[in-house]
Amino acid sequence: MLYSKAQRPHPWGSWFTPVIEVVTSMLVVCGPNTPLIRMLCAQDIAAETSETLESDQWCRRDFWMTTAGTAPGENWEFADEEIRLLAPSGGQGSLLSPPLPPTFELTFQWKIESKTNSGIKYRVRRFGNRWLGVEYQISDDPQVLSKPSKSVTASIYDLFPAVIERVLHPPGQWNSARVIAYQNRIEHYLNGDLVASATTHGADWDAAMAFSKFFGLPDFGQPKPGDRIMLTDHGGKIAFKGFRLNPFRKEDDAKNSTPRFAAPQLANAFRNGWADQTSIVLWSRTTQHAEMVKDGLPFVPLSKNQVAELSRSTDSQVLIASQLPENAQLSQMNGACAGAPGEVRLTYFPAARRNQAKVIPWQTTTADHDYVIQWRLEGLEPGVKYAAIVEARPVGETKITAVVRGAFQTAPRAKDPKDVTFCLTTCHDFVRRDDGDQGHKIYLPMTKLDPDFVVHAGDIEYYDHPNPWGWTIELMRFKWGRLFSLPRNRDFYAKTTSYFIKDDHDTLKDDCSPGQRYGAVSFEEGVNLFNDEQFPSRSPRYKTVSWGKELQIWLLEGRDYRSPNRTPDGPEKSILGAEQKAWLLETLGQSTAAFKLVFSPTPIVGPDRSNKKDNHANDNFEYEGTELRNRFSQIPGLIVFCGDRHWQYASVDRDSGLWEFGCGPGSEEHDLGWRSGDVRPEHQFLRVASGFLSGRVEHRGSDEAASLTLRHHNVAGETMSEFMFPLNE
Repeated sequence: MLYSKAQRPHPWGSWFTPVIEVVTSMLVVCGPNTPLIRMLCAQDIAAETSETLESDQWCRRDFWMTTAGTAPGENWEFADEEIRLLAPSGGQGSLLSPPLPPTFELTFQWKIESKTNSGIKYRVRRFGNRWLGVEYQISDDPQVLSKPSKSVTASIYDLFPAVIERVLHPPGQWNSARVIAYQNRIEHYLNGDLVASATTHGADWDAAMAFSKFFGLPDFGQPKPGDRIMLTDHGGKIAFKGFRLNPFRKEDDAKNSTPRFAAPQLANAFRNGWADQTSIVLWSRTTQHAEMVKDGLPFVPLSKNQVAELSRSTDSQVLIASQLPENAQLSQMNGACAGAPGEVRLTYFPAARRNQAKVIPWQTTTADHDYVIQWRLEGLEPGVKYAAIVEARPVGETKITAVVRGAFQTAPRAKDPKDVTFCLTTCHDFVRRDDGDQGHKIYLPMTKLDPDFVVHAGDIEYYDHPNPWGWTIELMRFKWGRLFSLPRNRDFYAKTTSYFIKDDHDTLKDDCSPGQRYGAVSFEEGVNLFNDEQFPSRSPRYKTVSWGKELQIWLLEGRDYRSPNRTPDGPEKSILGAEQKAWLLETLGQSTAAFKLVFSPTPIVGPDRSNKKDNHANDNFEYEGTELRNRFSQIPGLIVFCGDRHWQYASVDRDSGLWEFGCGPGSEEHDLGWRSGDVRPEHQFLRVASGFLSGRVEHRGSDEAASLTLRHHNVAGETMSEFMFPLNE
């Protein structure tokens, strides 16, 4: 019978109400997994606070509906106060209850026939076109288990295992079950014994979700109004009886539901680089906190004269202290994402095949390398989407404190006719972000395009811009940690195959070249910081990768091998260096791809501003620029893509006919450097505004040539231009 709070009598009398208040207060402090909750049954609390749903309600056919919203079919029988699945339909006959309280104690009995797989799910809600929830697994298991399992009876299915020692009655006999779902605590009982439990927040839950089939489902397992209970039909006959659900008090206890984070955390998640058919490099970093410092202290503003004077200093302590408020630490400043020592473990597997997971054991991060860890993975499968999970824990301890899961994709084999989508971006930093504490707007529309890979063509961050000026290694590291703790940026790169190219501002300063210094940092130190610490490492830092039969890309290094800008122009002056240039021209000549895309950190065609001195579109490197344009124009299907420029364009060199595309800056706060009306003869498209570029290679079959469509987008993803190759001339 269904009682309301006002109607239902209590055998202990009216004096029980203040006792209930004391018990509830103790639950808030102690949590539900204490001797107290075992001694004072949850049904007594429920009796004074809400309604109890008795067995006779559950055993009515009109209480249930199918996942399609229809009445239960004849495969379910409701008789003799039992619910029986008589004709299993292999997942098509599961039943849903009406919306029920999401925080409760549920008791029931069940029995199965041999070879049955079933269960009861709770906190069930719709995710897309599926009804999913936490499952109390019921199956025909061995009486004695050899090890804990996430798929045996009373386990929290695919999340937390049941203990080995259980009292399990065999098929044909009744078993009793109890589920406690109290706020963020869940417990599964079998025949009176607690056999599985979990807390639905914190690192343990994050780890379980990361390794489970439920990864990516928002708020899965968290209590929400409107949640339901499901009787599953996975195949095999099962019977239920004796249902009783007792709701707990309202589930809004902030102290119980707010996670507490202990170091180390993974606020920068992870990113990847250098992917080809069988290998990739992954990067991660352990941090003090799970998020950057929001509303931290502002940096001290400096005058132009102060900046000019300090940038020539080599005293790191002075250079840092000059930008901080009195007695402040760098870790207190706005956006700070300080590192912390820890141990990290990597697990990766083809996303559709969790049983093939490979684990790289725990490794320790240290201050010497900004608490960064890198893994080079070999022996991967071509054209496969992989999941990667990074776990962190304190040094020398066993309890995991942080977990992050992401993804990457390997390139398809060079002989495979594959459609490929990619994106290109450049020029954005923390201070000039355009989406507040979320980061940069472009990452939402780029995510919707679901690119196979993205190229960030340099000027990822700006050392030579304020708040703070990057005059020391510590300040440079501060800028990187802050930028990649922005949620939009961090989350995008944690799940997207990426290629990072550095340019001048993220090496040292504007137009930098070998032999220069910026504050306490030399050009060589800036190169090493980017190449070997803050981004996936590789030597040399140039590479070509085939993305299927029709597409091959080249990633160029524009700082490591260049001549100083002041060197007189001529055959010996180079941006690429002799070795890289020889490799580039040789591999381009060997390629049979329909489209050969060269990604450069700086322009090769331009046009560029007359006052610039560090790229192939300038007269300062005119000799090599002319050489490259002439050689490139002789190679069918070759197109140049560049970063560096703060405007979007498509240009054709007047002498050689070589095409070049500039993607424009990745922030609305960053479009500058060219006048909108200054359209030159080279320009086929000009837009002095921010956004990104996308490309789509489509293989149309053996009898028709593949196509490449290139589009400029604004920061919201709207198309601003469209070019299709090969051109119809």
